[in-house]
Amino acid sequence: MKAEQLSGGYAIWLEPVQLHFHHGDQVKVKVLWGLGMKSDDLSDCGQWKGTVVDPAGAQVPAQIVRNENGPGNLLVFNSGPEGIYTVQVENDAGLFYRAGDGSWSKAENNRSNERDGLRFKQWARLLVPVGHHVHGKGLPLNRGLEIIPEEFGDFHPGDFIGLSVLYEGQPLTGARVRATYHLYEGSGFPHTFTTNEYGQFEFKFDARGHWMFQADSRAGDMEHIATLVIPGVR
Repeated sequence: MKAEQLSGGYAIWLEPVQLHFHHGDQVKVKVLWGLGMKSDDLSDCGQWKGTVVDPAGAQVPAQIVRNENGPGNLLVFNSGPEGIYTVQVENDAGLFYRAGDGSWSKAENNRSNERDGLRFKQWARLLVPVGHHVHGKGLPLNRGLEIIPEEFGDFHPGDFIGLSVLYEGQPLTGARVRATYHLYEGSGFPHTFTTNEYGQFEFKFDARGHWMFQADSRAGDMEHIATLVIPGVR
């Protein structure tokens, strides 16, 4: 991947293979890469790390494998008790530096003597319901950049959702958040918001589809990009 892509808004995001699962199912989640929910193929995903937390807060073994039936990859895990499972994929893309002509290159061995060095880290989040009509709250993992829904359940166009942006578990004031959905025929993001003093904002769904919220924040020499997908607005 190129630093121009990372700094230009490219990100990892997650989409469910189906809208709910049952106790004991093998859960599969699409792991996709691109800009504004327009998927590009990305083969160098060896550093991506998948994490799954069950409704009781216990970590569930998960692995990321190649998707043989479509673009991107799949995160796979076995479900247990009914409830909401928090699924996250992380990628530390490494250190890049900007040369005098403005171009970016990846630093060898994660070191660079060039100025304007920048490390990119990406976070993708999806809540997966196991069972019928499962509702609840999004729970923070208190690691990196996160977008947390106040409520999770069935949403329809016209419904509102409250979201919080956290960095290392603390509210992030003034963060830029952009939103789009997978059926959007335009390019980029049709909606942009800024979080309030509590790191919160409210959004009204205005179309059907899987909705993605994307936040970015720079802390020192680290650029963080986080996504949250709310699936199946219908």
